[in-house]
Amino acid sequence: MDLAQLVHPTAGGLACAVGAVVAGAPLFSDGLRAARLAAHVAALERKPIGCDLEGFVHVSGEIVLESPLVTPLTSRDCAGYRLELRPIGAPLALAIEERRCFRVDDGTESALVASTGGRWSYVTTAERLIGPDEAIPDGVDERLGASGRVRAWRRLGGRLRLTERALLAGRTCHVVGFARRARALDVPLEVELARTGTDDEPVVVEALAAPVTELWLGPGESLDFLLVSHARPRAAELSVPRWRTLGAAIGPALTLAGLLYLAHAADTLRALHARSG
Repeated sequence: MDLAQLVHPTAGGLACAVGAVVAGAPLFSDGLRAARLAAHVAALERKPIGCDLEGFVHVSGEIVLESPLVTPLTSRDCAGYRLELRPIGAPLALAIEERRCFRVDDGTESALVASTGGRWSYVTTAERLIGPDEAIPDGVDERLGASGRVRAWRRLGGRLRLTERALLAGRTCHVVGFARRARALDVPLEVELARTGTDDEPVVVEALAAPVTELWLGPGESLDFLLVSHARPRAAELSVPRWRTLGAAIGPALTLAGLLYLAHAADTLRALHARSG
């Protein structure tokens, strides 16, 4: 028996088929990325920054700031911070996070760490309990305390817990991500040439210095993974969920099923048109 004769195309079936075709590609892409990431994590070893790094790496070193940033509660120099506001006894949490590009220096060489993408794991640097009659610190109130639910909780006599977490300048951090060499901007270089006339004043001309490359650590397009942590990453932080890798098989299967359904629907319409003609 031809199973295709038992499947009659419907509007709902066509919508599901189109959805399967559309969803198959991103599922396959994410599943393939997850499978590649799992393979790289299994072979991951910490390496010094001074060696010729390339690809997926794990490095550690001292945090050196590229631009100024201070923590909101303790006013300490940092590369990034996360400020959390939690009403005690209520299922509500508000948070703000700010990051800066910084250098990680292990004493041999330094690398620039991207501030966008990935996960940053901070160390707790301060914690405060705020009573219903106490004022929220300046600046924090505008960004976190303005929530209507927070104000209502305080009017009812509820307390708040304010937690500051940060990656402090000068501390050691670990970075797991994709390393690449990127060319820096061309830097003008002044070159003196001897004048051939009667005066002995030199002529200064401007030339371009040799291209300078910087080592960058970021998520990488192929793996899309970056972890910046105040401590050596745990296995759980680097593990890739197995369900994500299933997308490499489920995605093509969904796309194929959707295409077969659409092809069957097209054949059915052609048959109906031929009969009516």
